[in-house]
Amino acid sequence: MIDYVVATNPDQRVINRALYFLEQGQIIVLPTDTNWVCAADLMNKKAVEFLYDIKGVDRKKHLSLICENISQASRFAIISDKVYRMINKAVPGPYTFIFKPTKDIPRSIKDYKKQSEIGIRIPDSIICHRIIKNCHHPIITTSITRDMMSPDNSSELVTEDILSYQLEDFFGNKVAMIIDPGEYHLPQAGSTVIDFANELEEPVILREGAGDVSIF
Repeated sequence: MIDYVVATNPDQRVINRALYFLEQGQIIVLPTDTNWVCAADLMNKKAVEFLYDIKGVDRKKHLSLICENISQASRFAIISDKVYRMINKAVPGPYTFIFKPTKDIPRSIKDYKKQSEIGIRIPDSIICHRIIKNCHHPIITTSITRDMMSPDNSSELVTEDILSYQLEDFFGNKVAMIIDPGEYHLPQAGSTVIDFANELEEPVILREGAGDVSIF
């Protein structure tokens, strides 16, 4: 289940396997530039439902779209020229941006977005970039946290880094593959979350993480 790759030059055969599983409506696990995520095909409603089940959260909770670039993100998120100029200097990077969705938001997630917001990530990750570029549309993801894997904090899973074999033990046959970049280090802080879904389109810092907030 674990496929090992070089983070800066992932084997295309592994990328192709990931694409195959996504197209089949299955869940894969991969690293971004901040953390591990479970990912599904954005256009597959059953896969999105399975992703919510794996995360164990209410359907009203927001998952994030990982996009190749701002242009691709703008198909699903309302990004004005003003906001584009602000986030253009920050991507790719460790940020999650909250926007109002466009009318093109897929039916697979439309029913869940009652609050009319959508999370967008454009991570500095060659693995993510290669998958999305070949997929031709964003993937939908949810973060894998230590609390999720060990809610009572009593397991050896609560370590400095979550390791791929721990993910394999935890998820079992719920995921189709885990892409492991080896010695690639993931920051502890997670992504910085910035809300642009307000009327003034001003950046509201919801969470400070690995991304520098001073540029906003």
